[in-house]
Amino acid sequence: MNKNHRFLLLAFMLLISVNVFCGRKITVKTIPENAKIEVDGSNVGEGIYTLKFDGKNDFYVVTVSAPGYITRKYRVMKSNPNKSVLFKLPEDEAMKASFGSEDGASLANTWIDIRCKNGLKEDVIWKRLMSVSTNYFDNISVRDKSAGWIKTSWKITKFTNQIVRTRLEVRVSFTDEDAVTYRARISCQIKDSDCPGDDCYTSWDRVLTKFEPMIQELQTTVGGGE
Repeated sequence: MNKNHRFLLLAFMLLISVNVFCGRKITVKTIPENAKIEVDGSNVGEGIYTLKFDGKNDFYVVTVSAPGYITRKYRVMKSNPNKSVLFKLPEDEAMKASFGSEDGASLANTWIDIRCKNGLKEDVIWKRLMSVSTNYFDNISVRDKSAGWIKTSWKITKFTNQIVRTRLEVRVSFTDEDAVTYRARISCQIKDSDCPGDDCYTSWDRVLTKFEPMIQELQTTVGGGE
């Protein structure tokens, strides 16, 4: 084969390669089948979508989401040898084990007033607040009776794909009213299990169901008799 023939053959192969990749299509399928598909931030449909690559796109960022499942982002490369890819979302175990505003209760990361019964001694109030705190949390990082401040350490709850940490903080509220008032806040944060370090945690607007009775207990235990 002479040089001209080799050159023509290489040019022909290059042309075929360019045409194949420029006109390449990859079909995205999801589980569950009703999952929403976003491509580079734009909603393109549910369950199935065909990506079309041109000469400018080497990849697409595909976001897949569905109620009750953990949202995931994937990078689909033009060089992927497969004609289709299947993305299976993991179940959102943390959501199933929690409640939020859509369930009629928005308690996460919000200060809640606790009005104590008139005449209830401050020592009794403090002991009852401490009792509730230690019933739900293993460690107390701040217990300052003179300042009326309780803060627990983080309590870690692990799921298959996520880690949730929860903390309670109670502070005395200085008001002009005669009744002693405290404020309580349940701080909630979440991160992916495979993300190391505390920097991975983000604020979470839900509370694990196992902590749901705690606010009511705080309200009733210092709002009732001795």
